[in-house]
Amino acid sequence: MLTKQTKIDIFLNNAGITPIELSRESGYSRQYLLRVRRGANPSERCKRAIIAACRRLSHTPVREDDLF
Repeated sequence: MLTKQTKIDIFLNNAGITPIELSRESGYSRQYLLRVRRGANPSERCKRAIIAACRRLSHTPVREDDLF
């Protein structure tokens, strides 16, 4: 079954960030992040943690609109 890639999936793929790296850096489980990557709406706290983790891992200025 094919699923549509979300903004966060596209960003992670382009930046070469693996789900386990994002999990470790954000403090959220891979299972929870998979639900977010499949379209679940995360809390504001979770969004901030994911954005900060993506900034650190990609060394780029990531905005909320880049991921969600």
